[in-house]
Amino acid sequence: MRFPALRVPSLRLPIEWFEGIGNRRTVLYGLYTFALFLVFLVVNFPHNVIVQRVLKSVDLQRQGLRLDVGDTRFAWWRGYELQHVRLTPIDPDQPAFLEMGSLFVRPGLDGLMRGQVNSAHLLGLMYGGAVDANLAADNGVQRANVNIDKLALERYPLLASLLQEGTVSGLLSGAITVENRPGDAGPHAAGELMLDKAAMNNVKVGILALPALRFDKTALKFSAQGGRVDVQEFEASGPEMRLALSGQIALREPVYDSVLNLKLTALPTANSPEDVKNLLALLPPPPKGAKPDTPHVISGTLARPRVR
Repeated sequence: MRFPALRVPSLRLPIEWFEGIGNRRTVLYGLYTFALFLVFLVVNFPHNVIVQRVLKSVDLQRQGLRLDVGDTRFAWWRGYELQHVRLTPIDPDQPAFLEMGSLFVRPGLDGLMRGQVNSAHLLGLMYGGAVDANLAADNGVQRANVNIDKLALERYPLLASLLQEGTVSGLLSGAITVENRPGDAGPHAAGELMLDKAAMNNVKVGILALPALRFDKTALKFSAQGGRVDVQEFEASGPEMRLALSGQIALREPVYDSVLNLKLTALPTANSPEDVKNLLALLPPPPKGAKPDTPHVISGTLARPRVR
C-alpha cells in the first residue's frame, strides 16, 4: 500500500526579516521588555506570604512571646520592609516588648552569592528614633552590632508599665555588641548607652512620691553573660542631683525577681530644692566618720530593693 504524497507549501521569509532581528532597536526593545517583566515580577511577587511562612517557622511560644507583622513589601536596596511589627507576650493583658512602624531586612550579598544567608542588616524605625543592626554568623560564631539612635523613652509602653505613676522621658542612644561562641555559657554582651534630656515627673515608687528630676547627662557602661549583668559604670548629673551606680544584677524569671548587688552614690547639688534634699535624707546615714560620698549598698530584688 502506498500512502498518498503530501505537498507542504514552502515557507520563504524575506532576508530583510532576519537582518531586523539583530539590529540595535530590536535588541534594546527586547531588553526593555525583559526588564519590565522582572520589575513587575518583583512588585507583584507574594512577599507577604513568604514572610508569614518564615515567621511561622520561628518558635517563640516557648519564651511566651508572639511576633506579629502587619504587611510586607519589597523595598529595593533596603531589602524587605516589614510593617507594623509587634513582639508581645502571649498574655494579651501585658504590654508589648517591642513595636516598630517599619523593619527593613536586607540579607548579606556575600552569602547570597554562595546560596547562603549568613549575614543580614536590619533597620527598625520605632519610638521616634531608629535601631540599626548588623547580624553575622561564621564557623558557629554569631555576632550582632546594634546602634541605637534617639529612642524616646516616654513612648516605650513596657517602661510605663513598670511605674505606678508618673513618666520617665529622655532620648536613648548608644551601641551594643553581642557575641555567642560555641562552648560559652550563653551569649556575651557589652555596650555603652547615653540618655539625653532625661527627666522624671510625678514618679511614685511604692508609697514614696519622687520629686521632679532632670539629668543633663546620663551614661551607662555594662556587660552581660550567663544571666548576670555587670553595671561597670553609671553616672547621671543634673541641676538637682548627682548619681553614680555600679555592681551586678543576677537575672531571674520573672525579671522582677532579679537579685541586686549594687553600690549607689547620691549627692545633692548647690541648687537642690528642699524636696530633693528631703528625699536624699531618707537614705541610711553613712557610718560615723565616713565621707559624705560613701556609697550605699542596694540588695534585694528589683521588686523589693533594700538600701543600707
